[in-house]
Amino acid sequence: MNAENPAVRNGAGQRVIRLTRPSVVVLCGPAACGKSTFAAKHFRPTQICSSDQARALVCDDERDQRFPTQTFALLHFLIEQRLSINRLCVVDSTALTVQARKNLLDISRRYHVPAVMLLFDVPLAACLARDGRRERTVGPTAIERQYQLFEQAKMTAKQEGFDQVIEVRDDELENVRFEIVFRPVPRPAVEAPRPEPRRFASRAPRPTSTNRGTPAPDTRTPATPNGTPSS
Repeated sequence: MNAENPAVRNGAGQRVIRLTRPSVVVLCGPAACGKSTFAAKHFRPTQICSSDQARALVCDDERDQRFPTQTFALLHFLIEQRLSINRLCVVDSTALTVQARKNLLDISRRYHVPAVMLLFDVPLAACLARDGRRERTVGPTAIERQYQLFEQAKMTAKQEGFDQVIEVRDDELENVRFEIVFRPVPRPAVEAPRPEPRRFASRAPRPTSTNRGTPAPDTRTPATPNGTPSS
């Protein structure tokens, strides 16, 4: 189902966005549009699955772009583990390519949970200004390229299969409230692994007598009175 979230407002004039737990909430927008700040304000740190954090865990530097395969394998693994126990996953990445969004949508379908996209509709000038105030900047060239991809995403997102596509404008970043409803998805119980049975090495059979009641012959070398073997 594709549906755009209506602008429901509470008595304080805040825009109210309703989500269910578990679900996959995809934050989509160029660098410096305010995604990470927005996520930190509205969600628990443990609910945020960040590509920057995954990249830092993989290669010790969240800005190192050389290992995207390992970075997103870890990100998707974390999302799947959380969904398997009915947790909310707020995915903080740019999500600017169709394939990146499809990967997240496929995960949500595999775990039978809603997929919601938040489009951060922030003017390019605001993104460039915020990036210029950062200690570690992305740079105007990269942001302008990402902004072009974002404009394409806005045109196609509602046809990609997300359950909700919600546009958040720049003037709404500080005036949004989330309501989260818990609707667990039944999951099969996972049994704890059982310890393997202990295996013991087989022993050589003890010599037996040929006749019942008669001891087996002693094959040891006889010793001399002084304790040394006889020749």
